[in-house]
Amino acid sequence: MSFVSILSRRTKRVILCLWRSMLRGLALSAAASAVMLACLKLFAGRDNMGITDLLAVMGAVFLAAWSVCFIIEVAKYGLKIFHRYDEDIIGGAFTGLDRRSRIFERGVAEFHHGGFKEALEIFTELDSCGLVKSGEDQGVLSFYRGRCYHIMGIFPNAVIQYDKAKDNGFFIPELPVFIARCCTETGDTSRALKIYTDMLDTDQVYSCRARCEIGNIYLKLNDGRNALKWFEEAIERRESYAESLGGAAVAYNLLRDFTKGEEYYRLAMLNHVDDPMGFANYYKEVQAAVMLETHYRGDLAEATFKA
Repeated sequence: MSFVSILSRRTKRVILCLWRSMLRGLALSAAASAVMLACLKLFAGRDNMGITDLLAVMGAVFLAAWSVCFIIEVAKYGLKIFHRYDEDIIGGAFTGLDRRSRIFERGVAEFHHGGFKEALEIFTELDSCGLVKSGEDQGVLSFYRGRCYHIMGIFPNAVIQYDKAKDNGFFIPELPVFIARCCTETGDTSRALKIYTDMLDTDQVYSCRARCEIGNIYLKLNDGRNALKWFEEAIERRESYAESLGGAAVAYNLLRDFTKGEEYYRLAMLNHVDDPMGFANYYKEVQAAVMLETHYRGDLAEATFKA
């Protein structure tokens, strides 16, 4: 990013902060001026003031309030060039002083405060309101809509928005992983497998997770043999080590090797697998389902033999 573009964004941010703080300063100064005039009347015995004195007092109070509000507003952004959140993701998108940039910033603030439904409503409104957006703006906007859908578990819509973001030139290293995970949830495992396979042994930041992710896809397909193959490769390479150990534990359960499953389960826990409680519940659910199926098949075989 050039010095001129940095300076331009900084200048826009200062102007925007001045404008926002001016509105708050006006409200604050009106209240403060009323209090000061009341104090003058009560304690200084002055029932009225000349218009010049009155304007001077109100002007001084307003400038003081504006300065305080401006400092507070600027402090929210710290050393960031323009955007308060995700500046490395948003980049040069929505850096204007116009309505679309204000709407987008409000949506991002909701997103980072956990209001994903509210953020999605804001982003959707911005996407459909007809305001002119550059390709960069549209890519970033579609990405955030996709993230909201993804987090809320509406995976088909998430894929649509992620693809739209990619088509508009948006890219971050996490994007292929997000798309693949959503494709897995929608049942489009062939696309997910292709995404992860294309990542294998590349310089892509998350290529080290690809084998573990492929193993997880095969777990969803109840294909313990193929899942175990990918998890073992990941374990051997120390890629996503704890998660790969956990995946291997589940795969051994699917293959009805419960002894090995318990061994890898303990190793995953000892190596601090992510969300240990969630993993433990998942592991036990799979184990119980496989044991029940095994027991049912045994009873069915015995009944067939007796017949």
